[in-house]
Amino acid sequence: MRKAKLFLFFLCKTAGLFHLAQWITRDCLKVLCYHGFELIDETSFRPNLFIKLEQFEKRLATIRRYGFHVLPLSEAIDKLYSLDLPKNTVVITVDDGFHSFHRLAVPCLQRYGYPATVYVTTYYVENPNPIFRLVVQYMFWKTRKLELILRNVPWSTYKAINLSVKSEREKVIWDCINYGERECTEEMRCTICKELGVLLETPYEDITHSKTLHLMTPDELRSLVTAKVSIELHTHRHTFPSNNLARAEKEIIDNQSVFKKYLIAEPSHFCYPSGLWDKCQWTLLDSMRLKSSATCLPGLNSHKTPRHGLHRFLDGENIHQLEFEAALSGFSDLMNKLRSNL
Repeated sequence: MRKAKLFLFFLCKTAGLFHLAQWITRDCLKVLCYHGFELIDETSFRPNLFIKLEQFEKRLATIRRYGFHVLPLSEAIDKLYSLDLPKNTVVITVDDGFHSFHRLAVPCLQRYGYPATVYVTTYYVENPNPIFRLVVQYMFWKTRKLELILRNVPWSTYKAINLSVKSEREKVIWDCINYGERECTEEMRCTICKELGVLLETPYEDITHSKTLHLMTPDELRSLVTAKVSIELHTHRHTFPSNNLARAEKEIIDNQSVFKKYLIAEPSHFCYPSGLWDKCQWTLLDSMRLKSSATCLPGLNSHKTPRHGLHRFLDGENIHQLEFEAALSGFSDLMNKLRSNL
């Protein structure tokens, strides 16, 4: 099915339909979304979450070849809603704030002279450890062991797990993650990871040394100011519950309080963690004077797009170059609208 889709995109691009779509959608704002950048083997682990540097550089070259204007998010939002947006405008956003963004992507963006926005979740900025949820999943993915023997661990009732059986493996992974996130301090979570690394023969220390699953440090955040990278809000603990607005508000307040320690500029834009959102949250976001909120929904943005419902295209190693160009040009969105109307 995907091969047929790519072949169709190839034919349409060859026929000039991508450039026609770009002309038709020239007044729309297109927002791209990235997460992490590969340092070791992250694209094999989570190809939808990470992208190789050479692939990212190819994307930037494509943006230049298509003649797009790359604007900072804040400027693009102001111009979009004042009906003053330059034709063929794109914004580059990056979620979470991985160390690999600072180390790999920022120098690449600087070579092209492109601004970007990074939405940073701050718990792991203040606690410089690998992201617990990801590192547990990563160790289970990386291990070569076929069986896991557990003795007296508090987070699972299993004693022996056949790691080649997906259901068993996933069950014990989420037993570990849920216990660690709900019951443990950060120090206790690190202990679990060290013990799990021994059991799975994937040393936790090697992962921490590589910084593959770390977020940026405060010093790395500060250095972005001179790199045309704006820093915006993404909650403190990467959660924003729609059924508990008081807790959701606290997530943003905690996020802001960390930034006040390290940054001069005050963030005024927001990104929903994991792309989970509800319209009932918009009143809260307005009351906190946030100018925009980004979703993970694909699509084009116009002055009619709700400020707290911005569309973005999620790019990663799992996205073919033709799929990227179809989204960048607006072709895939036009086809989706046509299909919906039919």
